[in-house]
Amino acid sequence: MQAGIRYDNKAIHTNRLKFAGDIINYDFNFSTIASSFNTIYKPNHQWQLNFNLSLASRAPHVNELLSDGIHHGTATYEEGDIFLKPEQSVNIAAAASWHNTAKTFFIDINIYNNDINNFIYQQPVPDEPVLTIAGAFPKIEYRQTNAVLRGVDMSANVAIIKPLFWNARLSILRATNKKIDDWLIFMPADRFSNELTYTFKESHLFHDSYLSAELQNVLKQTRVPGDKYGKQDYKLPPGAYSLININASTTLHFNKLPLTFSVGVKNLLNKSYRDYLNSFRYFTDEIGRNINLRIKIPIIHNN
Repeated sequence: MQAGIRYDNKAIHTNRLKFAGDIINYDFNFSTIASSFNTIYKPNHQWQLNFNLSLASRAPHVNELLSDGIHHGTATYEEGDIFLKPEQSVNIAAAASWHNTAKTFFIDINIYNNDINNFIYQQPVPDEPVLTIAGAFPKIEYRQTNAVLRGVDMSANVAIIKPLFWNARLSILRATNKKIDDWLIFMPADRFSNELTYTFKESHLFHDSYLSAELQNVLKQTRVPGDKYGKQDYKLPPGAYSLININASTTLHFNKLPLTFSVGVKNLLNKSYRDYLNSFRYFTDEIGRNINLRIKIPIIHNN
């Protein structure tokens, strides 16, 4: 059983140069308090139960307060709000994990409910795209609302045979904008994945070698706000997609120095798709087949 409390004070002083040459100063001061209570219960060697209750608050970030221009990383025109208040939330989470006596099957389940006042989020303004010397950009405003985020995360690991393992993951989120009694915009769609990993036997030359293949599935986000209060987004959510990803790794020792070589391929089949959470979906598809080669060399190594 654990409990804690924390106090934070965040002071921000900014000098802002406008196009006319005027300097505008903004000063912000936020005080936030957070507390948590966590307990773990193990009825036997196979089960572990966890419960967490926390009260949290988060001060606005500088970009949420003062943004007023093109965000080149998202290709949007962001507009902050200097009147944003700190978020305040009551978070409840319960988790359970279990494994069989042979430890060849593991399962974890986590459910949560986060009730957040003054939740800060990004709201597209489809009727007001911004035309700049660099072109036209979708306008995104930082706003606040009262929201509830609840969901479940699950994972399972199974040793099918000694060198072959299966891992499955599932994530579901339901987010509601309480002020308008509708879904909250820009929330992750339901997703699940299945991965097979084959571990190779140790040899004199190769160590910790494995090969894995993953099927990643993301459903279409259908829980988006309606148009009761005007158009909510520039484009409808994109369709569901499935990706195949592959990873392989091995470690070699040179004069007792371990060097790890790995290769990863995401979107093996070079599928065209768009992700709801990526604002680039307004303009283009996600990246195609992506191949990464990595070499890990320890700077300090203890024999």
